[in-house]
Amino acid sequence: MDYGKILARAFEITFKYRALWLFGFLMALFGGSSGSNFNFGNWGGGRDFPTTARGGEGLPTLPPDFWQNLTLIILLVCCVIVVLAILGIVLRFLSRAALIGLVQELETNGTVPTIRRGFSIGADRFWPQLGIAIAINLPLMIITLVLMVIALAPILAAIVPLINTGKNVPEALWTVFAGSIAGSLVMICCAVICLALLYLVVEPFYQFILRACVIGRRGVMDSIREGYRLVRENLGNVVVLYLLIIGISIGFAILMIPITLILVGIPIGAGVAMGLASQSWQAALILGACLLIPLVLVLILITGLFHVFESAIWTEGYLAVTLPKSTSV
Repeated sequence: MDYGKILARAFEITFKYRALWLFGFLMALFGGSSGSNFNFGNWGGGRDFPTTARGGEGLPTLPPDFWQNLTLIILLVCCVIVVLAILGIVLRFLSRAALIGLVQELETNGTVPTIRRGFSIGADRFWPQLGIAIAINLPLMIITLVLMVIALAPILAAIVPLINTGKNVPEALWTVFAGSIAGSLVMICCAVICLALLYLVVEPFYQFILRACVIGRRGVMDSIREGYRLVRENLGNVVVLYLLIIGISIGFAILMIPITLILVGIPIGAGVAMGLASQSWQAALILGACLLIPLVLVLILITGLFHVFESAIWTEGYLAVTLPKSTSV
């Protein structure tokens, strides 16, 4: 396996074929988690709620339909979160298969990647990918849960005597409780390390299993068996390729630190300058938001390009061990 050629080809594909950028962007956009803060009322200013006197102090009286409206808002927010989560899962699976299939068709048939073809590949391989994700991630989730329960067992075992003793807790029980906390912290650290190592081991198998599914058009269990077989039979090459990807990922993360600080600092600095100049923090927030949104999209695009590059490396590595030597990388 020519690792230099694989990296060079993946780099060329990433920047030459812009149809791949959309799927990388979607991977970066929906690959992580995000949260939103919702403000349900203005308690510090603006219109005052009616108050009633109690002990010389005015307490706010909530409107009659307050809790009904609050419940409705919470339900709507939950529905939006669920819809966005489902949409993110679907687009993530579609994009992952599209990146794999488009690169494979380019390398084997010379077919130029297109967005329409990418979505077609993603839709065709969606359900097998979902099955693979469940088959692999469900056992990992169970293992994670079991390890966390075992790690927290000392604390849980020490809490029960404290609850049963009521208010008069002997000093010896507090000592045992403190020791159980220390023991659980040590066990949690060990569990985290073990889980990190487990996920590191599973990752190359998962990448080859996905490519056996998309490129080989196999079912769930057949893809798992084929991906495992390919990694096992080419373990040395896969390990070296994996270490290269890890090193590149670390370098990319380090590079993104100053880039992120600069891109995020620009709207913050502009907003602060606007606020100081105009004495209007509303205008400062509007200016900062207008600058922040496109710059965040730029950050997502940069991360998406790295997703395209990383996926192309794995695909080139897969093709290198599956295609005939005359046509492989």
